[in-house]
Amino acid sequence: MPSSSSHLDEPMGATLVRSAAPTGRGREDSDMDVHAVETFVAAARVSLPGFELQEMLGRGGMGEVWLARQTSLGRTVAVKLLPPKLAKDPEFVARFEKEATALAALNHPNIVQIIDRGVAGEHYYFVMEFVEGRSLREAISASALSPQQGLKLLLQVARAIECAHDKDIIHRDLKPENILLDGRGNVKVADFGLAGIRQSESRLQLTATAVAMGTLNYMAPEQRRDAKNVDGRADLFSLGVVLYEVLTGELPLGRFKLPSQRVPGLDPRVDLVVERLLETDPEARYAKAGDLCAALEVMISTSSVPGGLAAGLITERQPRSRRRSTSQLARRFRTGWRGMRAGLTVVGAAALIGIVAKLVPVSVHVGKDDNVVIGTQGVKVRTGTKAWPPNTYHEVFTTVNLVESKTPEGESRFEVSFDDKGTEELNLHSGDWKLQEGQLRAWQGGQDAGGRRLVPRAYVAHRYFAADNFDAQVVMDVKPLGNEYPEEPDAQHYGELSFRIKDLQVSAFAIPEVGMRLAWRYFTEDGQEVVGNSAQDTDGLVEDEMPLPTTGPYLVRLKLSPMKGGVVLAEGFLGRQRFARKLLPGLANRVGKVAVGCRNLACTFDDLKVRGQLEARPPRKVASGQEQ
Repeated sequence: MPSSSSHLDEPMGATLVRSAAPTGRGREDSDMDVHAVETFVAAARVSLPGFELQEMLGRGGMGEVWLARQTSLGRTVAVKLLPPKLAKDPEFVARFEKEATALAALNHPNIVQIIDRGVAGEHYYFVMEFVEGRSLREAISASALSPQQGLKLLLQVARAIECAHDKDIIHRDLKPENILLDGRGNVKVADFGLAGIRQSESRLQLTATAVAMGTLNYMAPEQRRDAKNVDGRADLFSLGVVLYEVLTGELPLGRFKLPSQRVPGLDPRVDLVVERLLETDPEARYAKAGDLCAALEVMISTSSVPGGLAAGLITERQPRSRRRSTSQLARRFRTGWRGMRAGLTVVGAAALIGIVAKLVPVSVHVGKDDNVVIGTQGVKVRTGTKAWPPNTYHEVFTTVNLVESKTPEGESRFEVSFDDKGTEELNLHSGDWKLQEGQLRAWQGGQDAGGRRLVPRAYVAHRYFAADNFDAQVVMDVKPLGNEYPEEPDAQHYGELSFRIKDLQVSAFAIPEVGMRLAWRYFTEDGQEVVGNSAQDTDGLVEDEMPLPTTGPYLVRLKLSPMKGGVVLAEGFLGRQRFARKLLPGLANRVGKVAVGCRNLACTFDDLKVRGQLEARPPRKVASGQEQ
């Protein structure tokens, strides 16, 4: 199923539903390899008592799901198998059985039902109903739902979650992939693999590998900090993200517009429900899923009545919202930036990941070109009449100084002078990029990339460096474009120094009026996405926020160093002072290129220097027109 989110377990729902027609999606849009020939289990199909396995529907980190026939009743079912390799690990067995236990405790028409469970030799398995239809993700991607249909579907989801919460079961991974629609349009909530069974936690204690699990785009802020100890209000936050996505087709990233501002004619009462579900403070959300059900039922039953009822709801909520906003502002000033940073809404990423800050508006976004970008969002709309700077798509050639040492590691020093002579190729993308007076200068604004992907950066074209031996620095300056240009209200603003290649990024961002950020996004060898940034990952970072100097230019440095076990230490520096560091597992033996970026600003770059191990270009084909 398509997903831009980070996840640490497979979406089981994607394997319980089979669409009538193939989607033709590629690997980059799939959470599970549904076309795999080999299985985790065995070359031959496993023999399970009473069931005939027919075809593998999907597989992921916790096993395979097969289409099967229950021989006693002749009906089609879905069978989930735990690989024998994982069956040797008590923790994975506990998680697997915990999922079956959660499903067995639930009996609701909107929840996938469990039929059987057992162990056959070295294979743990459980059997579920098979849903013939599609996932909510597919319905969203096809723009197949009207707002009224979306509200009705989310009401069914809310009722399913109400049932789970009544049994003290918290789902903890609600997202469109795990919400299935059968042929009659009825909802089936699936994938309780991360469910928290509050009454039974003492019996099913799991280590930290399970504590951090979930899907970042849909996680409540408190779940990001401590997934193991959340209550049902974390599920309600996830439902808020799903509701917003169903209504608008997009995730609520950064300072997002309310649904009625995005969808003409939408009932404005929806805004109040979404706002309350997406509150940073769990206390400000609905107390229980039943309250959400009641709110949705009112909108569905009275959607044709414009007037008094909606006005009454708005009047009732406004005083509370104003009181909360005032108290939050005061609290943020008292606790300081680091305390404020940990408590703000974390929706986006991934998207990536981001924080919504009313005092210092910041967004983090995973764009269509699979890159993490971070920047401030404008709060003023200028009325400039000058057209956005044109987008540059060509190459320029400059001079470099390359010194290669004779150490076993083959370390090299690589310096770019940014003059307009020489043979070293730079690839220039979105924005107006020029070599001028010994500097690389860029003016970038707006979203229009002339039909291409928006890639607001320049690459050193043919130099590839090892990810665990890379140290780059550049003299950078970032300034506003000027009042003569229009300003997008939801735009990102940053200068960037980055180690990049397709599906891998580690970047140091300079964000005016906010400060420095370290961000990362990559996939491990087993296909898991690792994504984050220093504004959100407060627990794993030592240094505090560092503001930009009031005037530039200034030196920005990004360093990647080897650690034990394939772990890379990423560090960001402003001048000689480190502003963030993060351990990144699984980056050893990877390669990337150096790039600089500019978004909605006027940027200059000078004296780019890289010290590291040069590598050959990776043996990977890239589609025409895309940078490697």
